[in-house]
Formats: sequence, structure tokens, C-alpha cells
Amino acid sequence: MSAETEQKTEPKVGRRWLFFAAIALVTVLLLVWYLWAQTSSLDGLKRFVRYSGKRYDSFSVSVPDAGACVIADDRLCTASQEGVSAYGADGRLIFQIGAPYRDAALKAAGDYLLCYEIGRTQLTLLRTSGEELFSLHTDGRIYDAEVSESGAVCVLTEGSGCRAVVQIYSKQGVALFLHESKSRYLNACALSPDADLLAVSALGQEDIRFASTALLFQTDSEDAPAELSLDAQIIYDMAFTGADSICAVGESSLQFFTADGKLLREYSLQTGSLSAFRIGDGLTAAAYDLYSGGSAVVLLDAQGKELAYSESNDAVLYVSLCGDYVSVLTDRALRIYDRSLQLCGSTENQGWQAALVRSDGTAMCLTGRSAVLYIPD
Repeated sequence: MSAETEQKTEPKVGRRWLFFAAIALVTVLLLVWYLWAQTSSLDGLKRFVRYSGKRYDSFSVSVPDAGACVIADDRLCTASQEGVSAYGADGRLIFQIGAPYRDAALKAAGDYLLCYEIGRTQLTLLRTSGEELFSLHTDGRIYDAEVSESGAVCVLTEGSGCRAVVQIYSKQGVALFLHESKSRYLNACALSPDADLLAVSALGQEDIRFASTALLFQTDSEDAPAELSLDAQIIYDMAFTGADSICAVGESSLQFFTADGKLLREYSLQTGSLSAFRIGDGLTAAAYDLYSGGSAVVLLDAQGKELAYSESNDAVLYVSLCGDYVSVLTDRALRIYDRSLQLCGSTENQGWQAALVRSDGTAMCLTGRSAVLYIPD
């Protein structure tokens, strides 16, 4: 081979290696981006970058009840006599709006916040930015209310001339749907993400025994609802776990079913009694007091299939879900888990009554008067 040929070949080989190196670099960058933005694999590193060198001291809040606080957009939101408030991780008050609330319940979905008074008549829909969308006083006492990711609201109240009334409002406060129950009491409701499906728990009788029934409505239709027996148990809560799958939490079992009344699964733990639960996006967490002592936590998917199970010697006080994380507050400790119940962090319970996990695996820990951010290592 001549010297001239060698000179022509060497640059081509060099350019080829540069091309392969560029492809490798782009691949690595895409992988890092995916792990950073789309999974929780690098959350430990993200927490180190975000919180390293900063102090997060306890700050004052007013939380009369654990049901009056939620995490929305990773902010701690509370409802109390001071109105609806939102706080940053450092305790900075982001907004405070609305009239005082007594016996408040606070719900969140997407960038919407719903606050109402249990057993009273006041209800307000807000954005997580603090913008008030609408407020109303219902004709009867509120039994239950929910907000969907689209901003629609369903509210279940006592009726006048009937047992109960369930209504749906748009995010502008326009009435979209009404059902009056003439013969059965209603005690829990759930609204699908796009508000085209509604589930309501009805109390009645089958033959001579007490029974609960799920009434399943298509909100754009005047057809009679589909019905599904939920057995002889009180239903504590209902929520959509997917576009058309629903979980009903009862005193003896958790039942998962479709919006057309098909039962998917029924879950019960024969060795313990339900003590706490939380229904999230495609995930349900349930805690049980074991008859043999200690407690168990189980995670179920949108159709009720068991994903993970864990036992401890502590009594569970509070369960929270957010993103890929589950927090379990017991009388002794706060533990943060991933969706497979692998432990991500734990700390001693310092007198907290509730702990609300956030999307990055940190948790806002609350007493009735203060809150503090817990950051796993």
C-alpha cells in the first residue's frame, strides 16, 4: 500500500470512531434523561441535588384533622378555620383563600383542589395556584364529594323529599347531572377522570338483610344505572383506579369492578382488620391490624391484583400515596416505600399524626399545629 493510500485511510477510520463515540454519548444522555425524568431510579440523587445544604425546619400550620390536608403539585394544602392554605417545602405560605371551614375535607386531582364541610353545606373548587373557580352552598348536608382530573365535581347530599341527591358540576360551577334517590340512602361517590362515569354506594336490603350496592351511571345518558352488589358491609369510600375501573373500600373487603358492573376482584385479609387505606392513580394501599399482633400493608393494582405485601410489629396510623411512593406512618416510625414495598427511607415518629408522601419520596409530616419535611437519605 502506498503512503498516499495510508494517508487517505487514516482520516476515514478516525471519523468513524468519532461517529460511534457520538452515538454512544447520545445513548448515554438519553438513558440518563429517561432515568431522571421518567422513573424513580435516580430520585436519591435528585433529592441530594435539590435539598443538600438546605435546612427544613418545622413550621406552623393549622390542621384540625388529617382528612383536611393533601399533597397537590408537591405542595402541602390544608383546610381549616383560616381557609384553604398551600405551603412550600420550606414552610413558605404560597396562598391562603376562602372562608373558614369547620369539619373540613380536602380532595385533590390534577391541578384542582376541592374543599367541603362534612355534614354541612359549603363547597369550594380551587386550582392549586390559588385561583377560586366556584363556591356554592348546597341545599342539603354534604355526605361526600369528589373532584376529577378534568375539574368536574360530584357532590352527594341529603335530599328534600327523597333519601339523597348526587349532582355533578363543571369546573365553572354549571350543573351537569342530577340523580335523586327515592328509596335508598347514598353514602359515597366516585367520578371518573373525564367525568363521564359516576359510581355511588347505596344502602338498602337484599331479602331481609342489609346490603350495599354500587350504582353505576353514564353521566351523558338518562338510562337507569347498572348495579352491582357489594355485599353486607358498609362502604367507607369509592374511587376510580383507572378510566373505567373502580375500588370500593368496605368494612370487610375491597371490591374492584368496572363501570358496567363487572366484578374484577375482591380482596380481604382473613388474618386482620382494615385500619387505614388510600386509593391513588392505579394503586390502592391498605393497612390491616393483625389479630396475632402487629400490622400488614398490601398494595393492589387498578384491578385489585396484589402487587406487594409487608408486615411489621407497629400499629399503622396513616397511609399516603404519591407517584411511585407509599408512606406508612406507624406509632413508632415513618417508612417510605416504592411500589414494590422496598424500603426507601425511615425515621422515628416524632409525635406526628399524619405523613403525606410527595412525588420525589420526601414526606410532609404533621401534628395538629406544625409540619416538617422529611428527606430520606
